[in-house]
Amino acid sequence: MVCLILGLIDAHGVALRQAGTINNDPNIAIHLDGWNKLKPYGLSIHGAVDGFSRRVLWLKCCDSDKKPMYISSFYIDYIREINGIPVRVYGDSGTENAIVRDVQLALRWTDADQYEGILSFVYVSSNRKVRIERFWRSLREMCGNVWMNHFKDMSDFGLLDTSDSVHLECIRYCFLPVISKDLNEVYNIWNSVRRNNRIACPAGKPEVLFFQPEVYGARDCKYHWLTIGN
Repeated sequence: MVCLILGLIDAHGVALRQAGTINNDPNIAIHLDGWNKLKPYGLSIHGAVDGFSRRVLWLKCCDSDKKPMYISSFYIDYIREINGIPVRVYGDSGTENAIVRDVQLALRWTDADQYEGILSFVYVSSNRKVRIERFWRSLREMCGNVWMNHFKDMSDFGLLDTSDSVHLECIRYCFLPVISKDLNEVYNIWNSVRRNNRIACPAGKPEVLFFQPEVYGARDCKYHWLTIGN
């Protein structure tokens, strides 16, 4: 039933996924998104996933995932880590991605390929961000439900007033470092555990798929710093 519905509302995307043309190599498409289940309690989580390997590229807790300077800093840290630029970035049409979009377009403006310039950043709806949306479900199972229930209990027992900005600042001060530690554990576990595959990419550990794609007949498609503009 889900397949039939997707075929109706996103026929073009389904055709591309079946042809294996969207996420067929590392860094050819990365997917950005925010997880807002903790937003009522003054916290937000933002992450990114590589479309081919399903490797989590970053997973950060902050006071808001709607601030462009936060999202852009996560993205810039990532391109520094890989010493290159992903071919395409997929993200929501919200203002939080404005700086990421501008940086991606600027860095890919003079490249000579079919996704150069304005085509290197794509605004997409949630039903087209399959990789990151699937990860959010796992995040909720791994640690998200624990924190959601904890803060809900605090509210129910009168220990937390979500309409009081002082209470929210206290939540951030006390819990942001703890949640960040949990997210770091999720990041490491997710990237190092072998995954079964029922989609158009190989099964394997995300870290291996991402850093050793040649083993699976793929290649890292990032644009290296030295090739930018050539």
